[in-house]
Amino acid sequence: MNETVIAVDLGGTEIKAALMNRDGRALATRRVATGADRPPAAVIERIAALVAELRKETGDAVLGVGIGSPGGIYPETGIISQNPNFPGWLDVDLCGPLAKIVDLPVAIDNDANLAALGEYVHGTGRGAASMVLLTLGTGIGGGIILDGRIWRGAWGMAGEIGHVIVEPEGHPCGCGSWGCVEQYASGPAMVREARAALAAGQGSVLRELAGGDPLAVTPKMVYEAACAGCETSRAVLHKAARYLGMAMASVLNILNAPLFVIGGGVSAAFDLLYEPLREEVRRRAYRIPGERVRIERALLGNDAGTIGAGMLAFAAAKPPRG
Repeated sequence: MNETVIAVDLGGTEIKAALMNRDGRALATRRVATGADRPPAAVIERIAALVAELRKETGDAVLGVGIGSPGGIYPETGIISQNPNFPGWLDVDLCGPLAKIVDLPVAIDNDANLAALGEYVHGTGRGAASMVLLTLGTGIGGGIILDGRIWRGAWGMAGEIGHVIVEPEGHPCGCGSWGCVEQYASGPAMVREARAALAAGQGSVLRELAGGDPLAVTPKMVYEAACAGCETSRAVLHKAARYLGMAMASVLNILNAPLFVIGGGVSAAFDLLYEPLREEVRRRAYRIPGERVRIERALLGNDAGTIGAGMLAFAAAKPPRG
């Protein structure tokens, strides 16, 4: 009999779940809207329903459940200290109540940590001793793998690379600080810069793609315009890449990790981000790590976190009796 687990991605819009084997392959998937009502008990019920549906899909042994969640998670207890997508969630236990309902071991970790684990085991990180994952999207997430293990830190909040400060008196950030790299290299940051350029009369190609409406600009449009020769859009991407390179150089000087992996929706622009990013890392990091570090695009896309949640479940589960 083959062994499987159920991997869960707890998002602010929807909850995704997959029945997964040890190769990281999804044998069946389910999803449900997270819902406007988000007390822990309601979310636990929705996850339990997904687990029950997926267990009906297999005659194989289901060993456990792995959950990826935004926010801080205490490593020793699995308690969610806070979740940015769920206001009011402070010190919430999902694992204990869910395990009682589904009668399976349940493990949980930060979603960016699990995306890093997924890439490390089944993606770009295969064969590396250590790696750092950055996910570029609405924000900038990070996950760190050191010598084959997730580095979680004392309070489960390690890897918040999006909040490395690159402008001491810069834009205010949702974390409560200001000048974080998330405010300069994320998708919304690029859109802000592009709109400012359009307001100054620049970026005719981008303006055409946006139908003349600066408010319609998206990160994808900025990339497409840059590919079509729009120097304004290319400058926006290069500026974001330089800020990202500043943050990465700081992390590189601290960890000396041999591999940085770029994922998330904005990583679609990797081909235009890479050269200015690489150059900034060389300029700001120590010479040997700056020259030798690999910077590569993630392979697993949106599946990285789910695959990582599956790997977490396998690591935490006990084998079936008999």
